[in-house]
Amino acid sequence: LICFIVSYITLPTSGNSPMPPIPEPDTSATGGIYDVNESGIQFRHTPSLPTPANGDEFLKRLKSSFQFNILERPSKNELVFELIGVDVSFANALRRIMIAEIPTMALEHVYMWNNSGLIHDEVLSHRLGLVPLNVDPRLFDEYGQDVGDDGEAVLSDRNTIVFRMNVVCGKSEVDDELLQKQRNSEFKAEGLVSGYDVEEAQLKKNEKGGNKKIGDDDDEMKVDVEEPSVMNLSVADRAAADAAASNLNKSSTPIDTPHRPFTRHVYTRDLLWCPQGDQLARFPLHSSGVGSGVGGGIRPLHEDILLAKLRPGQVIEFEAHARKGIGKDHAKWSPVATASYRLMPSIEIVKPIYDELAEELVNWMEPGVFKLEEVDEVDHRVKAVVVNPYACTMSRNFMRNPALKESIKMSRIPNHFIFSVESVGMMEPAVIVAEALKVLKNKAGNLSGLTYEAEEMNE
Repeated sequence: LICFIVSYITLPTSGNSPMPPIPEPDTSATGGIYDVNESGIQFRHTPSLPTPANGDEFLKRLKSSFQFNILERPSKNELVFELIGVDVSFANALRRIMIAEIPTMALEHVYMWNNSGLIHDEVLSHRLGLVPLNVDPRLFDEYGQDVGDDGEAVLSDRNTIVFRMNVVCGKSEVDDELLQKQRNSEFKAEGLVSGYDVEEAQLKKNEKGGNKKIGDDDDEMKVDVEEPSVMNLSVADRAAADAAASNLNKSSTPIDTPHRPFTRHVYTRDLLWCPQGDQLARFPLHSSGVGSGVGGGIRPLHEDILLAKLRPGQVIEFEAHARKGIGKDHAKWSPVATASYRLMPSIEIVKPIYDELAEELVNWMEPGVFKLEEVDEVDHRVKAVVVNPYACTMSRNFMRNPALKESIKMSRIPNHFIFSVESVGMMEPAVIVAEALKVLKNKAGNLSGLTYEAEEMNE
């Protein structure tokens, strides 16, 4: 089953896919359907197909009904797709694997050398662990695979990423800037990469390239205002994109209260990547000598995450090691901000809805789900028709109107799942889905092997 699904699925690289045809619910494969009423949902049993006689018959049915459709890619880190013709156990297993069993890299060990700031060592270490790193975890080994002569796990450039931080707060803003420039030149001489190098290279690139602003990314996907959103989120997408763009273009200089001591804000840009072994060759820097913020190296995914605040004379100095792990051990290794699914709505107009009632339904009750169509009738101008059930949020607002309640039948299809995956950023959502399917395939293979071994022992 898993091998068939993995070979069947092809994931897109970008953009929105055309809306697939609205499928007719097949209740014979599920044994029923969920009817939606005012108080909740109720499962209505219907005649179902007999249990498959063997595995071949099961696979034959699956091949005839299974579908995997990409519905939408609102941004680089978001993916909406649908699975049709599978059991809820498969959908939930896929969701849980995406959340908890896809390996990523995160800061695991922090060796604190000096911390005279207000934030405690363990709290600062916890904050550091939650900083997402812009590196492909598939290029690293799990810690413990390399073992020394004494049987202990060995640190290597294949399983560990090393970061350092050495920040001192100056007496004033001017003094702090001079101190920072001096230390940055020392760090560069040591071959370390900081987020300030990224900003400097961005500015130089902008001066040569023209109008591009800091924070813009060539790889970022822009919301297509012309392409309608399958999930009816086009307005929200545009608003979110505009808000993000305005925030990126704003100055990140912190606001300090007058007549108080200077406060130094410590961001993830102050983390210094220390290349180990051949990491510099495997993750080459940009021609200007900076990290992943402009095109190379290993850096935090976002350079403006606030880690701590320091007063004059206070110091933070440590070394941190990033290792490979999974979200089942700690949430910092989870590659997704959210991974969820919902059942596909099925909406049927059992009685025609005309004129003012139709306009009320389309514009106020369920926007995006219905549309108005002109009719050639003496007594009526327009009528409501179902155009996009994917956009239905199951609000059931139309049930407040007795006439609409009698005219619309709403249900949910038990074997049709709409997934929404939002990546943290270190891996694209399509890659996360593919990796989750690989993990599920391995689990199925292990279970199959154990089954064969048990059968052989019984014989």
